[in-house]
Amino acid sequence: MSSSLVAAEVAPPKPWIVMLDWQDQSKQEVSHSTMAGSYGRSRSGIEVIYKTEDSAIDLEYYNYTHDFSGALASSDRQFGKTSDLMITGFKQWNWNEKYAVQLIYALESAKEDSLSMSDGFRWGLGGAARWRPDAETDLSIGLLLEDRFENSVLLIPYIKLIWAPCHYAEVELRVNGLQNGLIVRSFLTEDKSTTLDFTFAYETLSFQLADAAYGSRAVAIGEAVARVGITQFLESSGTWFVRGAVEWTPFSRYTYSHDGEKQGVFQTSKRLGLAARVGARF
Repeated sequence: MSSSLVAAEVAPPKPWIVMLDWQDQSKQEVSHSTMAGSYGRSRSGIEVIYKTEDSAIDLEYYNYTHDFSGALASSDRQFGKTSDLMITGFKQWNWNEKYAVQLIYALESAKEDSLSMSDGFRWGLGGAARWRPDAETDLSIGLLLEDRFENSVLLIPYIKLIWAPCHYAEVELRVNGLQNGLIVRSFLTEDKSTTLDFTFAYETLSFQLADAAYGSRAVAIGEAVARVGITQFLESSGTWFVRGAVEWTPFSRYTYSHDGEKQGVFQTSKRLGLAARVGARF
């Protein structure tokens, strides 16, 4: 879910957010692989969010283009374009103003484009307890079951902490398996129409790939990312917005697996990336 828009205060309330997204990461040499070469990645997609006080549904669709070169491009480490269709959300039941429980869910089809949608299907399901002791603090803690391609179902901790020490700042801690780290937001204007944010997190992706000589396979991607972005609403109604970000990835590792066994790996050198979004709230 968009890290810089959910917290924005725009009146009257607008539960829908629609965004077009673009990202490009520079091509870099690979290591920890028997094959020499380089690798880069870009993506484009759309995200639609519907959010109320006690529920949210987030639909995302992204296309990824992978650019391999050198000997790596003709090895079993290479793979083609991939797509990721994901529905995530939660439903909340309030006990009182301070305490609530949540049902959290996710359905995903993440696969190489040569495969059918059912080949890349996985899911997540869990629950969390939510505690809001004051206007500045919002804490949710729980557990999630997450299906992983070519691996057993895993039990993942879920933590989401939002602390707003003042009207102009907010700190968020996320631990959910897909994104684990800190987001710091600074609201540069009284109406929060301009937001500067900094993220440092360990983020993951996973795709089901076409079969190799040893059978079915998947790739798990883990990246440490530092990101600085700015979001700007374009008019006083708080409808249209644009966002730009610069990303630095000091660590990026691609691990291939089959039936829970590692079949290969490579890492890229430190790389830079750019990202942009345009969207609307209504």
